[in-house]
Amino acid sequence: MPPEDTIARIASGRIYGSTEVALAALEDIRAESSRGAREFAEFLREYIPRYLAARPTSIALLNALREFLGAYLESVRRGGTPGGDVPGIIDSIISARRAAKSSIAEIGARRLKEGESIMIHSYSRTVIGIIRRAVEEFGTGLTVYVTESRPIGEGLSAAEELSRLGGRVRVRVIVDSAVRYFMKDVDRVIVGADAVAANGAVVNKIGTSVVALAAKEARVNFYVAAETYKFSFETITGELVPQVVLSEASLIAPPGRMARLMGRAIVRAPVFDVTPAEYIDAIITERGVTAPQAIPLLVRDVYGWPPHVPGIHSLLDEVRTLAGAA
Repeated sequence: MPPEDTIARIASGRIYGSTEVALAALEDIRAESSRGAREFAEFLREYIPRYLAARPTSIALLNALREFLGAYLESVRRGGTPGGDVPGIIDSIISARRAAKSSIAEIGARRLKEGESIMIHSYSRTVIGIIRRAVEEFGTGLTVYVTESRPIGEGLSAAEELSRLGGRVRVRVIVDSAVRYFMKDVDRVIVGADAVAANGAVVNKIGTSVVALAAKEARVNFYVAAETYKFSFETITGELVPQVVLSEASLIAPPGRMARLMGRAIVRAPVFDVTPAEYIDAIITERGVTAPQAIPLLVRDVYGWPPHVPGIHSLLDEVRTLAGAA
């Protein structure tokens, strides 16, 4: 698939999960790695900012590209053939991501009990992995309330995937506005994340904060399943994760109905929101379950404090420098 197509799919929300966005970009890079050194460097310098601009909330994407560039530059410095080590680097990153998801599935499944009712919001392969592991390994029969997750409606894809797990999972698809109504029937909520800020706040699909607020009111445990590579280091210095706002009329209503409003109303469909740490009971990572307020301690254990992570633009500048010296 051409890189432009991948970028368009990311920007329009047709690639749902944050990790899946990162993997799609990495596969494009793998496909382009057969170029010459200068051409490949120019591809990285042109397209990596475009991938990031298409999904600015995806810290999984940012950190995956940062990790790739660091490993790629180290390989070139050691005298490796530019592009030659790219498949191995990407395979290593993908393997680590899959291992993290597998660990979270195992840890998260232990939080579920036979016959419980779970609510999920949006599409998260990490959350689906928890439910699948609970069903397959612990024999847990569950009822799962799945929000439609407008404006893109990816909750329907999550419901379809869960329905394939068989009769042990009873899937209930609900409209977003019915979250508070059904919360009384729910034992716990589990959602994924695009980013986890340094203060424990979570960036996820729009409506997540409303689900968390309803859960808090109903005294229902609200869990976030997020790999540590979704931690946003930039928020430590006060920078905010950018927002994505769609304006396609078809996201709100059928084209014929919206046509009557054209010129008189503007469609505003934000894709993400921020859930404060005080509405989150725990964050499930591959390193265990932690309180959101303890995220700085976990970041310190994994990356040091303050985290020593190079900026993406400085890495791209080094790519250009090395290519020019080749």
